[in-house]
Amino acid sequence: MKIAVVDTGFCSQKALTKSKTHVVKPARDMTGTNSYNCKKITDKELKGGGRFHGQNVLNEFLSYLPKKINLTIYPLVVYDNRGNQTASAWKKAIDFVETEKIDMVLTASGFISTEKVVKDLPSIWFVPSGRTERSITSKTVLFPQSLAPTPNIFVIGDYYDGEQIIYDQALLYQDQIDYYFPSGKKDFTGTSRAVAEAMAKALQKCFIEKDIIAAHSLRLCLLKSAKTLKDPILKKEFKTF
Repeated sequence: MKIAVVDTGFCSQKALTKSKTHVVKPARDMTGTNSYNCKKITDKELKGGGRFHGQNVLNEFLSYLPKKINLTIYPLVVYDNRGNQTASAWKKAIDFVETEKIDMVLTASGFISTEKVVKDLPSIWFVPSGRTERSITSKTVLFPQSLAPTPNIFVIGDYYDGEQIIYDQALLYQDQIDYYFPSGKKDFTGTSRAVAEAMAKALQKCFIEKDIIAAHSLRLCLLKSAKTLKDPILKKEFKTF
């Protein structure tokens, strides 16, 4: 099975794999501008800041991934050396997914643009809903989130899981969110963390147990595994699996 992780920066050789069946390929820079030396990057630098956000997404995904699944992971960088995304970098990443026949794509990013880089995406994608913060407002348009709803895009939101469940009211694309997972309580939190867990759990429930990979069948499989959560204050119900 082939999986792509589309995000910021990666140091593939430092990925926290738990199984010899999980192969992480060297990162591919779709911008052609990044030149950092991973041998000189410390663990503290990998965990902190946005430069290696992709590495955190990858490691979070691997931490939930079943050991017995055989897969190859292709990290794809769509942020340039100034921390900016471009439509051309996203298009190259999408072309790679199509050419290499990637089975599933995980991304915790969103390209701020009213432009739809492509009309539809190849493969099955798990994407974060995003949330309002800093320069992102409730009216901000993100790609590929703006393509939803469509069968092969699963939009994931987060919630606060403490003494009681609290719905995250800052989420974008609330009408398009398919499932919700915990925001997290450690250094890596939010919809970025939630989407990484969601895709790993989807692989466990539907690929490992039932050998499902087609988008429509995956939706049906997850729907059968779904359970309803409720924010007791807002009286709002939402689904997880």
